[in-house]
Amino acid sequence: MAGNIVCLRGWHPALAKAELESLFPQNQSVQLESPRLVMLEGEINLKQATINVNSSSGIQALLTNCIIMDWDDNDNSKKQFIQNVGMMIEKSSNSGTIGVFSWRQEGRIDGLSSSELASSIGGIASELGYSINLDNPDHKIGIMLDGFSKKVVCGWMLDANMDSSGLSSRRATERPFFKPISLDPKLARLAVNLAGGPIDERIILDPMAGTGGFAIEAATMERNTIAVDMEKEMVDGTIKNLEWALENPKSTIEVIQGDATKLSQYIPKRWHGKISGVVLDPPYGRNSHGTVSHFELLKNTLLSINQVCSKDANLVLILPIKPIKIDYNNQLKDESSIKLLHGDWDDFRTMLTTSGWNIKGKWSEHVHSSLSRLILHATIVPQD
Repeated sequence: MAGNIVCLRGWHPALAKAELESLFPQNQSVQLESPRLVMLEGEINLKQATINVNSSSGIQALLTNCIIMDWDDNDNSKKQFIQNVGMMIEKSSNSGTIGVFSWRQEGRIDGLSSSELASSIGGIASELGYSINLDNPDHKIGIMLDGFSKKVVCGWMLDANMDSSGLSSRRATERPFFKPISLDPKLARLAVNLAGGPIDERIILDPMAGTGGFAIEAATMERNTIAVDMEKEMVDGTIKNLEWALENPKSTIEVIQGDATKLSQYIPKRWHGKISGVVLDPPYGRNSHGTVSHFELLKNTLLSINQVCSKDANLVLILPIKPIKIDYNNQLKDESSIKLLHGDWDDFRTMLTTSGWNIKGKWSEHVHSSLSRLILHATIVPQD
């Protein structure tokens, strides 16, 4: 038995692992041989874990009480695996109907069919007295075949996020108000979770809301959300997009026209000190602050955030950079290779520190041949 195994999505496993760690702060994550397989150590609250999985962008499924095997291309592997899974089902206290679901990731495992394996496991469950229901089962068994590591994993599956939380339906081009610079919802949602951690009553703040991509993802997770922008067009557009995305909001959502460098003047006092996560994708090129340099605008914004956020706040900041070499796990290793499109990396890092923030993690996402994004995770420096 291998405890809890998390299957990550393939678009950016390193970022997905960081999101996982943010959503499960009480658990230790251990990377397995595949970039998309992580063991989650320690006890988990199944109800909260289900919310976390279904709210995530990078988590595809969480399997509990797992069987995990290195697969050899022979009949003995299959027999042993099915026998082990049968023991897992037999020892369980679950009752009612069962659905068996299988999928592949990172290529194929030669000589192994996920559907045939699922059929065999379903047969074992039937022999043990369970009724099979694939539409709305009381319990789910997940079987994952990882071609990268040649591992096969099976466990009781929480409500898996197979449709990626409906992100495709919220693409920027589907919204009533959008600009070409709008972030992909999958990155916006991941940034919100990375900054905000487990969903609670505290606030997610986007001080430069633009078209509202961060606010949409935060609000659809029922997070309390504040979006601020200096331009009335963006404020009106964000409100329109939120109304489009949410028929019946179940959390507090405030969209405010205001200056990101003077947040304490615009954010209601009742929210001061209750902002746990800040997401920031600042505008580049011509900005609404006229002649203010990008670094100066960022510095003033970060200092302004400090005045309203909680003492344990997290920040996710997205910056345009020149394309950069990354490892197979999409992880940045060499900091000296970061080339900002606007300004010098060493100067930026100094500015971030003097503004009261410490870098916790950084990743790159490829956009096109001349542009990548730096996704930077920072924590606030405790104030005396």
